Amino acid sequence: MRTLLLIGVGGMFGSIARYLTSQLLNRYFSEPLPVGTLVVNIVGAFLVGIIIGLGERYRWFTEPWHFFLAVGFCGSFTTYSTFAYENYSLIKQGHISTLFFYISISLVVGILLAWAGYVLSKWV
Repeated sequence: MRTLLLIGVGGMFGSIARYLTSQLLNRYFSEPLPVGTLVVNIVGAFLVGIIIGLGERYRWFTEPWHFFLAVGFCGSFTTYSTFAYENYSLIKQGHISTLFFYISISLVVGILLAWAGYVLSKWV
C-alpha cells in the first residue's frame, strides 16, 4: 500500500508539472510543433537517467525514492498518449515534415538525454 501511495503522490506532482510546463511553453511557441510535450518528454527522459543513476550509486536513494520519482513523478510528467495524439493530429493536418521532425527529436534527444542524465548522476 505504501508503494502505491508513493507512486500516486509522485504522479500527482508529475502531472501538475507537465500541465504547467506545457501551458507555459505553448504560449511562447506556435503550432504545429507541440513544444510543450516535446520538452516534458525529453526533460523527463533526462530526469529518469539521473534517477536511475542515483539509485545505483547512493544508499540513501532507496526503492521508495525510485517509486516516488521514477515511476510516479516521471511517469506522469512524460506523456506517450499526448505524444501519439499530437502525431496523429499532425498527419491529419498534413504537416508531414513537422511530424517526422517531432518524432525524430523526441526519440533521439530523449534517448541521448536519458543516457546523459545517467552519466551525470555518476559525477554527483
